[in-house]
Amino acid sequence: MTIEYSLRRRATQSRWLAIGWLSLAIVILMGTYISLPTVASRTLIFAGQIETPVSDKTNAAVTSKAEGGTLVHVRLYAVTIVALGLAIVAFACFLLGRTAFIEIEMAARLNGLADALCIAGDNFERLEKAALVLVPQPGYLSIPEFFSANTRESFLEVVKALRKA
Repeated sequence: MTIEYSLRRRATQSRWLAIGWLSLAIVILMGTYISLPTVASRTLIFAGQIETPVSDKTNAAVTSKAEGGTLVHVRLYAVTIVALGLAIVAFACFLLGRTAFIEIEMAARLNGLADALCIAGDNFERLEKAALVLVPQPGYLSIPEFFSANTRESFLEVVKALRKA
C-alpha cells in the first residue's frame, strides 16, 4: 500500500464523515421544526391547566387574581423553555455543520497532498513546490506553523523510507 493510496482512503473517509455529519444535522433540524408546534402547543395547554386550589369562598377573588398572574408566569416559562430548547438544537446543528466542513477541508488537503506526492515522485524538492500549489490553504481548520527545517528534513526522510519499503 502506498502513501498516496492511504491518503486518498482517508480523504474518502473524511468525505463520508462530512456527509454523515450534515445528514445528522439536517435530520435533527427537520425533526425539531416538525415537532416544535406540537411540543409548544402541548406545553402551553399543560401550563393552562395548572390551577391553584381554592380553600374558601371569601378568598376566591384574591385567589383568582393571583392565579391569573401565576398563569401568565407559567406560560412565559413554558415559552422560554421551548425557545431555549430550539436554540440548543440550532447550536448543536451549527457544531455538526462546522465539523462537516472541517472534514471536507481535510479531504481536500489530503487529496492535494496525495497528488503532490504522485507528481513529485522521488524528487522531494519538487514535493514542496507541488504541495504549495495543490494543497489548499486551511479555511475552517487552523494549522499551526510547526514545520521547521529540521522537522521538514525528518519528514522527507520518513517519506523516502516509506517509498522504498
